[in-house]
Amino acid sequence: MITVLVPTSATDYESQLLSLVRSGTLPPFDPVLVDFVDAVSKAVLLDPVMRRMPEMAAVAHWMRKAHILELRRSFEAQRGERIWLPMGVALHFAPSNVDSIFVYSWFISLLTGNGNIVRLSQRRGEQVDLLLATINRVCAQERFQPVRDRSLILSYDHDDAVTQHLSETCQIRVLWGGDDTVRRLRAIPLNPLATEVAFANRFSLAVLNSAPVAAAGDETLVSLATRFSNDSFWFDQMACSSPRLVVWIGTAENCALAQRAFWHALAREVQKRGIEYPEVIGLNKMVAAYVSAATEIADEIFPGVTGIISRLHVGKNAEGRFRTIECGGGLFFETELSRLDQLAPHMKARDQTLSYFGFEQADLRRFALILPARAVDRIVPIGSALDFNTVWDGHNLLQVFSREIDLR
Repeated sequence: MITVLVPTSATDYESQLLSLVRSGTLPPFDPVLVDFVDAVSKAVLLDPVMRRMPEMAAVAHWMRKAHILELRRSFEAQRGERIWLPMGVALHFAPSNVDSIFVYSWFISLLTGNGNIVRLSQRRGEQVDLLLATINRVCAQERFQPVRDRSLILSYDHDDAVTQHLSETCQIRVLWGGDDTVRRLRAIPLNPLATEVAFANRFSLAVLNSAPVAAAGDETLVSLATRFSNDSFWFDQMACSSPRLVVWIGTAENCALAQRAFWHALAREVQKRGIEYPEVIGLNKMVAAYVSAATEIADEIFPGVTGIISRLHVGKNAEGRFRTIECGGGLFFETELSRLDQLAPHMKARDQTLSYFGFEQADLRRFALILPARAVDRIVPIGSALDFNTVWDGHNLLQVFSREIDLR
């Protein structure tokens, strides 16, 4: 069964799809597009329930008009005198674990002038249903008919025939999800003139300079714990950019002092937030811990492994196998190195976000320049791991959703 989620005025998905294709594109950052995104942002912030949800507050902040105008300036600066036009119709498959990601993908494509089809999982969270209701209320306004005509958000069971029909309609297909999901969708034929970009499973980590953490006062530690908690617990550590490995840089003494202070501060932050998990999560973490110890992925299991914060020390023979442990729920691997540059050879192509604390930009730039091929796409301060940007996984989405006419 196919359910049309946006716009609710559509009688069926086929008629809305036909309207979308016939409506064509709009100029990049057309005023009606900018106003629509801003209107959704304001509606979310005015909703007493959604504005208390951290994920929705972050989405609304990203959509505010001041930020959209920044994106427009960036787009115009990158384009220069070249001719950049919309691709046409973009087809987005949102991931089920971080389903609100569809907003960023859809809105960047929308702002660059494309018509958009979004397929959402039938296992959606409450916040997404609230957001969809808000989007429909904004879409229903007469001034936003150009957006309504060019948008189709739907949900359906895995149905290759429907997916192929939609794929034959689009000019670009965007896949968000796990490796198996991406492989399955990639096997479905695509319009021969269309392009495709995929965002599959990734691994992320945090690196902290132990000296400034060890010397930090209570205020700094509380701030650091708050920001690290945002990165880790908003999506139960299942977002691709949430850290699952914590690397400490410095002397053995500083690392020990920093670890004690940091994890204590994080425990207090988690308690303050009232974060809780069902018992099954604790059991999953216990199994992951014992499997890691038995296979030499971990050489130490810290006390309280079934609690909200669970720590495993990376074993000498781990050889990066900790990346295969996808437990989530606050399970962190941990290790120590003397210098930041010693981390570079251990980075892999699957590594996406490196969040950091206590390093200068010059240190991070030198580190980035010695990374292995394809390793790490984002280096951001702790607290910014989940902040969406138009450059994601090495793709500049303002360009991905545009085509260039070669005029000589």
